[in-house]
Amino acid sequence: MPSLAVFGCGALVFVLPLIFPLGIARDFPNHLARVFIQYRLDQDPLLAANYVLEWRLIPHLAMDLFAVPFAGWLSPYLIGGLFNGLTLLLLFSAGVALQRRHAGAISLWALLPLVFVFNEALRWGFMNFLFSVGLALWVVHFWLGGGPVLRWQRLVFLAAAQLALFFAHLLGFLLCGYLILVLELHRAWRERRQGLAQCLSVFFRHMTPFIAPLLLFAYLLLLQGGVGDGETSYGNVGTKAAAFWSPTSALAIPAGPLILLASLLLVYSLLRRRLAVIDGQLKPLLWAMLVLVVAMPNKNLGIWGLDFRFPAVALILLVAAVRPSSSLGGTALLNAVLAALVGTALLAGGLAMAGKDRELQAIRQALQQAEPGGALLVAGGYDPVCRGCYPAWADYLHSGSLAVIERSMFVPMLFTVTSPVAAAPARANLDVPYGWPPSEEVLRDDRHRSLGEPLRQHDPDHRYWHGWPKHFDYLLWLRQNGTELHGLEELEKVTEGRLFVLYRITAPAATGGSGR
Repeated sequence: MPSLAVFGCGALVFVLPLIFPLGIARDFPNHLARVFIQYRLDQDPLLAANYVLEWRLIPHLAMDLFAVPFAGWLSPYLIGGLFNGLTLLLLFSAGVALQRRHAGAISLWALLPLVFVFNEALRWGFMNFLFSVGLALWVVHFWLGGGPVLRWQRLVFLAAAQLALFFAHLLGFLLCGYLILVLELHRAWRERRQGLAQCLSVFFRHMTPFIAPLLLFAYLLLLQGGVGDGETSYGNVGTKAAAFWSPTSALAIPAGPLILLASLLLVYSLLRRRLAVIDGQLKPLLWAMLVLVVAMPNKNLGIWGLDFRFPAVALILLVAAVRPSSSLGGTALLNAVLAALVGTALLAGGLAMAGKDRELQAIRQALQQAEPGGALLVAGGYDPVCRGCYPAWADYLHSGSLAVIERSMFVPMLFTVTSPVAAAPARANLDVPYGWPPSEEVLRDDRHRSLGEPLRQHDPDHRYWHGWPKHFDYLLWLRQNGTELHGLEELEKVTEGRLFVLYRITAPAATGGSGR
């Protein structure tokens, strides 16, 4: 029965993104559009007029590489659904695999890592990162089974795995390296009586799989200018409070906070009453993750949201390390609590995906009414002064990127700085890698300003919306409280939905592809 439950939950968490292919929002549409561009650019003249490819060393290409065997015969939405399903399954199955080490027969306790799959990184659509974390945890599991001295065959496999992790996502590679470094230092300390020379020999032997990706990382930092703008910020009280709730924050309130607190209370109760023990081999990793979660800044190396990415990983490892006593494993009460937690998480997660898929599908259908090949500006109603006040449409921040797939359009903020996709020369002045949509006030104030040249390629501070009626063909307005844009004679409403209005820009576009 427990094995069947684990298999069933794994199948369900894999199938959810296939049922709701746009059920993961925020950054995910950008990644999907970027992959679409790479594999359709040479077949679509309109797309080629908007984008070019600039290949260089890029350490976050998990979805891009996954799409290679499918790009010619599956829709981008199905490819994205398969990738997202595999990502969730990797995270869950890695927790199950680590929990089963020395645990004997599988129990329903192995289901608990599933609740932490629905975390803040998932809510933000950081799928390359989550995919690499799942791989990293599986590599750690494989490493732990290697014995005191790893054979060369296993080292070769692990070297290939580290290279794969580096290109899947840099943070997954760094996490795996950090955890394995802790394991190896702990091993060297335990075996210190064998002599320093022997300990160092084994340690450096086991570190050889990291040589190639570390050299690539050095090249990335020193010769290619890094992975972002280099800004570092630890964050404030608000960001750290959000990071505390992040392991289940993809679930709707109150389900997310209640499931997180109930899970922590359950683990604490079992350990406090000595009804469970911690796997001694995984204990160093728990301390290492605690240090990482506390010390992690909000932004470093140009990568934002670091502090809320790792608490879920720490809790997956914690649950995997807990070994309930054999007498407790089959009790009806514990099984009922586990079933309630996991069932509620699956239900709440499925409902959240269904809601986001419904909204994104509505925006997708609206964008199909635009003329192909033009440029789309995304703007939104919000308070630009309150940076922490996310509007109701925040989950659909990058929904305009679906116009790339549906109508081969140009859309700013497509993460061009961290991908091989770049703006074509005719669109270079409209290109910014990331940012926040212009507000209504900005649209009104800057519609007659001259569009300047960006200070550098992929400049995030470039005001690409200056003179927007002359450079864009359509405007997707993400509205707050049903608001519309009134008094802008350049706009003609095409269609609308609960959270958006699509306008055609009637002023003559300087570089538009609509053919008006």
